[in-house]
Amino acid sequence: MPRHKEFDREEVVLKAMMVFWNKGYEASSMQDLVDRMKINRFSLYETFKSKHELFLEALQAYYENVAIPFFHRLKDSTEGLKAIESILMELVSRIKSGQSSNGCLMCNTIAELGARKDKRTTIILEKSLKAIEGCFYEALSRARQLGEISKSVNASEYAKVLVGYTTGLLIVAKVLSEKELRKSVKATIAAIK
Repeated sequence: MPRHKEFDREEVVLKAMMVFWNKGYEASSMQDLVDRMKINRFSLYETFKSKHELFLEALQAYYENVAIPFFHRLKDSTEGLKAIESILMELVSRIKSGQSSNGCLMCNTIAELGARKDKRTTIILEKSLKAIEGCFYEALSRARQLGEISKSVNASEYAKVLVGYTTGLLIVAKVLSEKELRKSVKATIAAIK
C-alpha cells in the first residue's frame, strides 16, 4: 500500500526554491533539498521524479511568487519613469542590504544553465522575461502619456532594453558598490528621455 504524502507540495517547492536561489542548480545537492524541505528522499523522488523536475517547479514558483509580484507594481503605479527608477533602486537596495544577496534566481539560472539549451527551463525563463517586459512597457507608456519621455521613444523596444539592463544589474550588483549601481540606474533612466 502506498504511503500517504504528509506535506504541502507548494510549501516544499518554496523551500526548494530557496535552496536553488541560495546555492544555484549544480551546487544544490539532494541532501540540501531533503534537509530544507523536511521530506525524505523517497517522497522527493516519488513526488518530483528528479532534481531537475523539482527545479522546474521551484523556478516557476519564483516567477509566480517573487518576480511577477515585484515587477507587477510597475503596472499598478500611476507614475512612469519614477516607478521604473524606484523598482531598480529597490533591487539595488535589496541586494546590497543582504535581503536578496544572492540576486535573482532567474538571472542566476540564465547565467548558470543558459548555454545548456534545456527547453523547459528556457520556456519558464522566456515567459518570465516577457512578463517583466510587459510591466516595463506599461510604465514607459505611462511615462510617455505624462510627458516624461518623447513621443518618438519606442516603449516596446525600451522595455526590452530595460529587461536586459535589469538582468545585468542583478548580476553585477553582487560585486559593484551600491554607489556605482545607483549612478548606473540614474544614467539609465536619464538615457530614456
